[in-house]
Amino acid sequence: MNFRLSAFALLTFLLAISQAYGQASGASYQQSISQAATALTVNSSSSVVGLESPPTLSAVISFPNSGQTTGNVTFTVENGSTVIATGTAPVNLTGVATWTPSLPTGTFTIFAAYSGDSNLLGSTSPAISQTVLGPEDFSFSVSPFSVAQGQSAATPVSVTALNGFHGTIAFSCASQSSEVDCGLSPNALMVPAPVAQTTTSASAGNVALSATTFATTVQKAGLFGAFLLSFLSFKRRKRLALLAAVALPLLLIGCGAGTRYVQQDGTPKGTYSITVTGTSGKLSHTQTVLVTVR
Repeated sequence: MNFRLSAFALLTFLLAISQAYGQASGASYQQSISQAATALTVNSSSSVVGLESPPTLSAVISFPNSGQTTGNVTFTVENGSTVIATGTAPVNLTGVATWTPSLPTGTFTIFAAYSGDSNLLGSTSPAISQTVLGPEDFSFSVSPFSVAQGQSAATPVSVTALNGFHGTIAFSCASQSSEVDCGLSPNALMVPAPVAQTTTSASAGNVALSATTFATTVQKAGLFGAFLLSFLSFKRRKRLALLAAVALPLLLIGCGAGTRYVQQDGTPKGTYSITVTGTSGKLSHTQTVLVTVR
């Protein structure tokens, strides 16, 4: 049997085969790829820094699969509900962004937010605390104390280093009355530099403040001795020039004639003031302490 196809039928057949082949060879499919979840942490070079040594903040992005990261991280510094500062830094290929803010003194909360990219979802870090200390300084405190008449007593002067203070503090005291003498031991205190700044204040040691009073005495003396003791009791200070002026006449009239008893009054009972001053370079602080003579 002899089959013959018309030209039209043959053309139709060939076009159908060509279309079928083109569809088969050009077949494609699409696959949906989801962005990977990320986790963000923020760290500080030091949780406590000085005012002139700002912290360096680092935000680190982590995600399940290995690969390079892009995008930005925005850091936010807050004091309570008030935003103190913000800064945006690019993420490097290893997933780290850094920022060094200039902050005022105080304690702040810091967190970071990652923007994400075509492969990674954004994320927000937990907050951390950051403290910025004020200028270095020191303070000291001393409590009122009492001393018996004719005795000495001492009380500690407690020193506190503020904001990482270190150096030598020189102490001095001044009594507001000649009836009470004062002293300090030692009269200087060396405060070493802290190993690490972790608090705004730290105990730095102490020195001892002493108060000395005078007792009431009765002494037997000749004429010249009576004058001498009376003079000392009245003034409580040596006036050598005046003594020299009156000593010779007394000796000429017979200073040994007769016997006299002279009373030297002691420090009267009551409350007296002593001023304590501590100085280190341009820093100086003063405190007045009350001393009760009983």
